[in-house]
Amino acid sequence: MRRFLEAVFLIFAVLTAVPFVSLAGVAANEPMKMAEGAGGAMERPAASVPFYQEHTFLVLAGFATAVVGFVAFRMAQRRRGRKVEPAALVNEAVFVVDLVNSTHVSTHYGNGLAMRARTALKDRTMEIAETWGLTFSENTGDGYFMTFASVGDAVQTAIELLKRLRDQPPDLSPGPPLAVRVGISYGEILLDSRGGRHGAAINKAFRIEGLTSKNFTRVEGESELDKLPDCNRIFIDEDASHELRSSGIPMRAVGFCRLKGFSGLHQVFEVLWHNDAQPPKSQTDLHVISKSIIGVEGGPNKSAVLDSD
Repeated sequence: MRRFLEAVFLIFAVLTAVPFVSLAGVAANEPMKMAEGAGGAMERPAASVPFYQEHTFLVLAGFATAVVGFVAFRMAQRRRGRKVEPAALVNEAVFVVDLVNSTHVSTHYGNGLAMRARTALKDRTMEIAETWGLTFSENTGDGYFMTFASVGDAVQTAIELLKRLRDQPPDLSPGPPLAVRVGISYGEILLDSRGGRHGAAINKAFRIEGLTSKNFTRVEGESELDKLPDCNRIFIDEDASHELRSSGIPMRAVGFCRLKGFSGLHQVFEVLWHNDAQPPKSQTDLHVISKSIIGVEGGPNKSAVLDSD
């Protein structure tokens, strides 16, 4: 690859220099032609050659172009070969929030209203997250991907966001009220040297955020799946639920589901953030039925590639 790029550069330099050399030759021969055409008559002096046609100027211009091209080539080569090295491994809570029915809003109410909805979600989410120890944020188009030092901070951010959207909804008339979904996971995150985040826990949070009832599977010893809220909900994974139990924040076990890119079944919990939600009568509802999923697509979780909506 390197030799190919060098050959391309060399060809570029030659093609750049050829016109300048040709023009230089023409400029050098022009006074001689004018003298011959005059038939030796010296009473009419030859016209002066413009500076940009002089041989020295054209040679210098060609040389400068070649130097600039070479420097640009070397800079591009170094930047392309620079690798992002891993910097550290940390355990963080992954927070994903996404607008519901954003495509419907764009097609029925126009891109202007859809942009207002995205801006309102961005402003409110960032304002709240920064008060709860936000460690990283990245715009996903229709929402945000963030990380926090603890699951409690991530969940408190989600609860406060949903309450503000309910109590103080942004004005999106004539469109529908702003509705979102939140997915939270907890696990090991790889930090690169630029501060970027990588890891299966990130993919898992995206999967959990977009779950529907068809993703869930009933297992032995589990009651029937309750009706799932389509929007304004907070789903968390099993690891996040373990971290959250000591906080006193109410939650309920939703069920077991399959996540694309991950093997086996994964238990999902819902954070009961509003007064209408009924907390479980006992901790039995939060019990992980581990025996019922032994042997189901066993094996370690694998990182997934996110699908575009």
